[in-house]
Amino acid sequence: MNPIIGDAVIAFADQFQLPERVVNIDELPWVAFDDGTCHFKPLRFDLNTGGWIYLFKIKSNQTLSRHRHTGGTVIGYNIQGTWRYQEQSWVARPGTFIYEPAGDIHTLITEDEEVITLFILSGALQYFDENNQLVGQDDVYTVLKKYRDHCTAHNIAFKEELIY
Repeated sequence: MNPIIGDAVIAFADQFQLPERVVNIDELPWVAFDDGTCHFKPLRFDLNTGGWIYLFKIKSNQTLSRHRHTGGTVIGYNIQGTWRYQEQSWVARPGTFIYEPAGDIHTLITEDEEVITLFILSGALQYFDENNQLVGQDDVYTVLKKYRDHCTAHNIAFKEELIY
């Protein structure tokens, strides 16, 4: 035992520990994020912080609408395919780690291969039209609803354990 912390403190802290979560990604459906250009596999919905984690799949040779991330940073790890932001000089290839600060506005462009990227997000995604007018928004609740609606429509078991 740790003489500095003590058994009582460890036992007390253990009462508040969240249980481990292990998700087999192959058991999760690809859910349409938009008109069918993008899909996601949900991995976590954190309703306390407004964060969510998902695998994001985008068809090849696509341009996604300009969007801004609010309320927190975005962390990404590119698994498959090549993509970039029109407004930036870098390119995400398999193995690329991406950090995006809150407030960054960008347009995602994929190349000749389907893209799969793991994203950890918080806050909202705000979508802009060609006149820089806000035309839509997604957040943890709208993404959770897309997942729940997909499960209902396709008679797939909804995994409550993804909400924690």
